[in-house]
Amino acid sequence: MKSVEGTSEILPGQPAHLDGASRDFSPSDLMWIAEQFAISPISNLEYFVERGNINLHTFEISTESGCDYLLQRINDDVFSKPQRVMHSMVRWIQAQRDYLASEKAPTDTAWEPITLVSTLDGRDFLDLSDESGTSVWRMMIKIPDSVSYKSLSEVRPSYRLTLAEEVGRGLALNADLVSPIEVAQLESSLPGYRNTGTYIDQFHAILEGATSPCYLPEDPEIRLATQGLYCLATDEESAKARREDPELAVFIQLVLDQKDWAMRIFDAVQSGAIRKTAIHGDTKIENFLFSRQDGRVRSLVDLDTIMPYTWLADWGDMMRSLCNVAGEKERDLSKVQVDLDVYEAVTRGFLTTAREGQPEEIILMVEAVKTITFELGLRFLTDYLRGDNYFALGEDDPQDLNKVRAMVQFTLFNRLKEKEHHLNSLVTSFC
Repeated sequence: MKSVEGTSEILPGQPAHLDGASRDFSPSDLMWIAEQFAISPISNLEYFVERGNINLHTFEISTESGCDYLLQRINDDVFSKPQRVMHSMVRWIQAQRDYLASEKAPTDTAWEPITLVSTLDGRDFLDLSDESGTSVWRMMIKIPDSVSYKSLSEVRPSYRLTLAEEVGRGLALNADLVSPIEVAQLESSLPGYRNTGTYIDQFHAILEGATSPCYLPEDPEIRLATQGLYCLATDEESAKARREDPELAVFIQLVLDQKDWAMRIFDAVQSGAIRKTAIHGDTKIENFLFSRQDGRVRSLVDLDTIMPYTWLADWGDMMRSLCNVAGEKERDLSKVQVDLDVYEAVTRGFLTTAREGQPEEIILMVEAVKTITFELGLRFLTDYLRGDNYFALGEDDPQDLNKVRAMVQFTLFNRLKEKEHHLNSLVTSFC
C-alpha cells in the first residue's frame, strides 16, 4: 500500500470489487476497511449522524475497549487529490502538538488536536486508489465530551456572547499553533480557492457571456481545476435574463466599483507585505468543538481545506458568518444587520488570546471581514449568472437561491462599511 499520489497495491484479503472507483460499500466492506486501522475489535459501525455536506462517507465506530472513532472517505469529487489533503492534515496536527509541547504554549488551554489512527502498517491513512480512481480513507479518535453548534442562534441568549468569545479564542489558538508550519510544504487541496483575482475574472467572463478565453488562469493547475467556472452552465437566453435582472443591477455595479479594492489583501499576500501562514479555509462555527462541561473551545475540525494564505481570511470568514443576524438566505434585506455585540465578543476572544499576530495583519482585521464578505457575495452572484454549477441547488431549493445569497452578502458588506470606523476602534481597544 502506498500513501502517495498514485495507485496502491492490493492488500491481503481486500474484497475484489473494492477499487478506487467504488462508491457503494456493504457492511462487510466497511468492516474490512475499518479493520485496516490499528484499533481494538469493533463492536459497532454506523453512519455518523452529524456528517457534513462534503465527506458523505463518514462512519462512527465503537470498539470493545470503549473507544469511539470516526472513519471517513475523502470525497474525491470535491478533492481531486485526496492524498494532498492528508499530507497537509498530518503537518497541521503535528505542528499543533509541537507548539503545545513548547514553552510558548498557553498554560490554560483545553485545546485538543485531532488524533489520526495509523493503519496496520503504520501509515497515516488508507489509500485504496488504483487506475480506476482514488479512494482515500482516514480514521480519527472522536474527541469525547464535546459538542458543536450550527449557529449562535442554537444556544440560549444568555450564553450567546460567551460562545462567540470562545469561537474567537479558538481561532486565535489555532492560528498560533499552526503558525510555525513552513507554507512552502503545503499545497492547496482546492486550486484557485481564496484567489480573489480568479473570482473576479470568472465574474467578468460570465458577464460578457463566457465568450472570451482571455480570462482563463495562466497557472495550469488552477486552470484545470476551475476552467468549467468560466463557462455558462445554462442556455444563452436564460443567462441573458439573469444578467439583466433589475434586482441585480446595483450589485453588479457594486462589484465593478469595488473590484480593485477587493484585491488589496490578496495583493498584499502575493507581494509579501503580509505573511503567508497555514489556514484552515472553512472556519464556520460548526467546525469548532466545545467542552460539554465548561463550554471552552477544544478543537477545530474538518481539516480538508488547509492551504497557504493569510489567517485574515479565516478570521474574515468566521466573523462574516457570525455577525450576520439574518443568516445567508434572508429575502428581506432590511433584516441583514451587523450584530455589534457578537462582533465585539469574537474580537475580544481573538485578540486577548492571539500571540503570533503581526501588527500589519491586525490593522487589516476589519477590512478582512469586508473582503471575505464581498468575495463570497461575488462567488454567489457569479454562480447565479453562470447557471448554478458550483453552489449546486438541492431538490427543495428555490431556483434563485444563489441570487438571494449574493444579495445578502453584498448587503452585509454595505452594513460593515457603514460601521467601519466603530469596528476599527473596537479592534484597537483590545490591542
